[in-house]
Amino acid sequence: MAGDGVCAICKETVAAKKMRAHVLGHLEGRGGEGAGLVRVTDGSPIVYWMYVRVGKKASLDDLDTLIRDTWVECCQHLSAFTSKTVSYDSSGFDDGDAGELKSKPMKANAVKVLSREGSLGYEYDFGTPTSLAVKMVCACPGGGLDEDGVEVVARNADIPHDCGVCGAKGEAAEVCRACLWMDRACLLCKKCAEKHEHGKGEEPVDETSFLPVVNSPRMGMCGYTGDDKAWK
Repeated sequence: MAGDGVCAICKETVAAKKMRAHVLGHLEGRGGEGAGLVRVTDGSPIVYWMYVRVGKKASLDDLDTLIRDTWVECCQHLSAFTSKTVSYDSSGFDDGDAGELKSKPMKANAVKVLSREGSLGYEYDFGTPTSLAVKMVCACPGGGLDEDGVEVVARNADIPHDCGVCGAKGEAAEVCRACLWMDRACLLCKKCAEKHEHGKGEEPVDETSFLPVVNSPRMGMCGYTGDDKAWK
């Protein structure tokens, strides 16, 4: 992981490589056993990341809800956590031992599954997927957190993006959806978005033409606008 992050406990900006120790320092002495510190990241190299404290009775469904509210929810798509042998599906489908990859509902205990597996893949929206990695970092105190609770304790700081047209440093505010669909990611400042080729024509420039630049690995995808419920 690279870059800085923001601690949700003290609001301090901390280097990514020091955040684990920083968060655990805050949690030390809080009491309560059985909780886990989980790290959720995007692809390689890691750009987006967050640390989540998971209560000892929290389910994968609870963790799914937090990931959705913090990073990915746009149109109530399906999602799944997957290991080498099991897919924990948000549809709630359970096919027992059928198929190469067993399908199980997300009611499974998150700490137990992650402690056993070490890490899980996560995918939201199977049509336009956002793929993440979910890893158990270590056990941690659960004091102050409901036994079935989950909370973001740290995440990467906002990432400034330059305008892909005029080069204005850190001023990119819009993602052109048409360019993204053509594998030509286009980040634009407000002025360049008004003049952009895919904003011209009979239809006005609106939310269907561009999506906002947001602090999320789902930026620019489907209808995601970054309604960051969990972090607020």
